[in-house]
Amino acid sequence: MTTPGAGSTEDPDWKSLPLDDLTLTRKEGFAAFAEALDPQRPPDMTMAALQALSSEAKDEHNLARRAYLANLRPIKTAQADALVGDLADILEAGLDQPYWEAKGMAAVDAFPGLGKTTVGLSFAKRVHNDMIRQQGRFTAGGHERWPVIRVGMMGDTKVKDFNWAMLEYFAHAGRSSGTANSFLAQALDCAVACESRLLLVDDLHFLKFRSKNGAELANQFKTIANEFPVMILFIGYNLREKGLYEDPQLGRRITPLRLAPFTIENEASRRQWRNFLLTLEQRLVLARKYPGMLADDLSDHLYARCSGHIGSLMTLIKRACLRAVRTGEERFTLDLMTQVKLDQAADEQRARWEEMLASGKKTSKPKRTRRQRGGRSDTADPDGTATG
Repeated sequence: MTTPGAGSTEDPDWKSLPLDDLTLTRKEGFAAFAEALDPQRPPDMTMAALQALSSEAKDEHNLARRAYLANLRPIKTAQADALVGDLADILEAGLDQPYWEAKGMAAVDAFPGLGKTTVGLSFAKRVHNDMIRQQGRFTAGGHERWPVIRVGMMGDTKVKDFNWAMLEYFAHAGRSSGTANSFLAQALDCAVACESRLLLVDDLHFLKFRSKNGAELANQFKTIANEFPVMILFIGYNLREKGLYEDPQLGRRITPLRLAPFTIENEASRRQWRNFLLTLEQRLVLARKYPGMLADDLSDHLYARCSGHIGSLMTLIKRACLRAVRTGEERFTLDLMTQVKLDQAADEQRARWEEMLASGKKTSKPKRTRRQRGGRSDTADPDGTATG
């Protein structure tokens, strides 16, 4: 019971195979990502309890906090939930259709730093786990079940390179040599035998569709949609400008989807921003954190630093946590936050947003509700959504 062409083993447990489980470019690595347990939260401690620890125990606690921080699971947002819902519609619409009919295709087109790859991988993770839970680790034919195939694009990817990458994902023995067509045929064998249902193509913006290689690969995507039993999910940015939809067939087959940044243009969007900060605040393991530390006292500063881009925000939060632990501050203050360096794009926007927020032209805070007036801050639900 093996992946076609990957060699055989008497042990039915696929996890015993000595294959790469560190990268998403191979199936074992993707499975390790998809099936990993949520990181264990270190215990919350008061400053007195923290100071009472021995040096060794404190080092162990800080290392546990660092590991937890590095592996924070994505926080649900309205934008991400809407995108996942759209992806589920497209995938499920094609699950039971005949193999010979063209499958759905979707393209998530969003600016860097908005979490498009994170959402795409989260969706792929759910597909992987749901299908294995519902249908088992192995197919009726005795092959390993691999619901998801992932391929990352490079700047000079050609048709043969792409087909080889699909074989590499499966650790197929025939990937060492062959033609573009032979690689494609073997990849099709793997996808059918392993009952793959989703092909995730990341970093599609590297491909120049108006070039010869780009045009050939665009045709290849149509072939895969026609012949493979998979929905194709593209992830990238400026895909329209790069010519993705100029091919008439792709223009008709691909559903364009977007992931918007947080905005503070109206009360509803400011409420979403606040809810996110409340949820994020609860995730932090700092001895001196307090309710409203992010959502009340640092809301404007955080928005000015990231301009609504979740990637920049999470980088800022993680680095600030590490600094707060290292310095013994154990909480976020404006002084500590201003010491934390961030990416170039965020810094370029910072001065403009700081001026607008300081002048009152903009605010990141919603109007205080009646319930908030009775206390310092509203709260977030355990599932990652906030109330208030």
